[in-house]
Amino acid sequence: MAHINLTRMRGKHYEGTFRAFSHLLPDRGLVLDIGANLGVMSAYLAQKNSSWKIIAIEPIPLHVTVIKRFFRYKKIMNIDIVKKAISDKDGWAEMKVPLEEGILQHGLASLEIQKEREGELHQVPAITLDQLMKQYPDEILIGLKIDVENHEWEVLQGGIQTIQKYQPLIVAELWNDRKKEQCLHLLTSLGYRVMYVNMQGLLVSYQGEDVVDYIFMPPLA
Repeated sequence: MAHINLTRMRGKHYEGTFRAFSHLLPDRGLVLDIGANLGVMSAYLAQKNSSWKIIAIEPIPLHVTVIKRFFRYKKIMNIDIVKKAISDKDGWAEMKVPLEEGILQHGLASLEIQKEREGELHQVPAITLDQLMKQYPDEILIGLKIDVENHEWEVLQGGIQTIQKYQPLIVAELWNDRKKEQCLHLLTSLGYRVMYVNMQGLLVSYQGEDVVDYIFMPPLA
């Protein structure tokens, strides 16, 4: 599946928002793929520009195993793997891979556990974005991809210092609930402009439309 999706990434109509994000990134620097899942987005970035240093962040052990095999097969070298979840505090957290019609939905693994849904539980190590970046003191953070199944607010809360310091370009999937409004308010208060890719494939300013994927342009962009 990872191989298929990576091929689909080269098409015009698949993951248009993420591809727009990749086109806007500076030529050099550090990009974090928070919620890497099977590593497709990380692989796409690594193949697009070997001058970027990519960190694929994924806590589910099975996913990490798939990522490693995938990267070896593709001979991708400019990616590190961090086997942790990004949240608003350090420690341990419970993560669920939901079960639907008897099939585990690995792409929907989340720290936002819905108790009524069946699934496979994992105890995973968690770290804040601010603490993680202390491990890369010589790197300049240029981009954040955040896709963590409605845990984006907690990721941002644990990374405010990092965001203020580096002002990276951000792409995020936000569910249509209270947390989305919190994320929008936080990032606009930090000077970010909220954008999205419309049906015509154009990057436009967000004016309250019913969308899921957002690009946050830093103040100096």
